[in-house]
Amino acid sequence: MSTNPKGGGGPRHGDPNAPPPGSEPPFDRAFVRHQLQILAWIRVGLGALSGFIAGLLPFNTNPGFSFSSNSYVDIYIAVFIYIASYYLAKYGMGIHLPYKDRNKLITQGIGGFIMMFLFIWFLYSTYCFSVHYSCPSFVF
Repeated sequence: MSTNPKGGGGPRHGDPNAPPPGSEPPFDRAFVRHQLQILAWIRVGLGALSGFIAGLLPFNTNPGFSFSSNSYVDIYIAVFIYIASYYLAKYGMGIHLPYKDRNKLITQGIGGFIMMFLFIWFLYSTYCFSVHYSCPSFVF
């Protein structure tokens, strides 16, 4: 049954529960999908960067040993960079999703981030061991 006496189906003029006309911007799914694809590729790049940083900055206790003996710190670096990418997506890129898709900012690109982090981290660490500790060593 219609709330409009003429049978229009819409709310009556002056209905206090009706949203004001033009208050909600139109939701463009193609644009949001494009922004999420850009976010996924940014996270792939950040995964490579975090893998390189994790290999470059070994937080070790032995100054003569150039590889990180504490791999948990390297994983914490990756987690910190991934959390920073969430805030980059939410506030820097301004991606606004509907309430039902709110988890996409967290999960979009997580597989690519993890794979690139592990690949670059292993590749850099293998290179450092194979060329007899040729990589720089920082002691913190």
